[in-house]
Amino acid sequence: MCLEGLPCFRGESRMTHAVTIETSRLLLLPWADEYGLELARIYADPEVIVQTTYRRPLSRNESLEVSTRSCRLWQDFGFGPWAAIEKVSGNWVGRIGLNLLVDWPLEDKWEVGWLLDRQYWGRGLATEGGQAGLRFGFEAAKLDRIISVTVPDNIGSRRVMEKCRLTYQGELTWRKSDVVWYAIDRTGWTEIEAELTG
Repeated sequence: MCLEGLPCFRGESRMTHAVTIETSRLLLLPWADEYGLELARIYADPEVIVQTTYRRPLSRNESLEVSTRSCRLWQDFGFGPWAAIEKVSGNWVGRIGLNLLVDWPLEDKWEVGWLLDRQYWGRGLATEGGQAGLRFGFEAAKLDRIISVTVPDNIGSRRVMEKCRLTYQGELTWRKSDVVWYAIDRTGWTEIEAELTG
């Protein structure tokens, strides 16, 4: 049963099969190789990439490596980033969901993140997908804490983090960039969900 305003899971929560999630406006599909070229297009957009820790457009091969790592997360853990599809149009929106930051210098390495095609910015889709990722992370994947990382001047992404109820943790240098990071733990998420479902 799906609660109003919260994303619904389609599939098994024990991670034995890839899970598709449906929100009010998005279909979140397990990452597959077929999305690599779309991802490369976004990573080549200078206006998008400057908002990330890369800070420079990625080559097609670099983007495809990111796509391959996303597929590997699904193979190794049974979850990872989703390909976000706009339900009304069927268009590919971007990459949203959980990502393992293996080189993150602190203890908690599972991140909820979003990288959207610029034409979909400002519509609340990152927040919608981010909340779905958090719900899945805590309820299905049974994570204890989820972080989110961005560059300090990415105000849009920081607002999404705050709307998803992640709280500011601090600033540090990572991947040769200054970054800010936010986090939420299972207890905080449980309280928020109780508030939402009232």
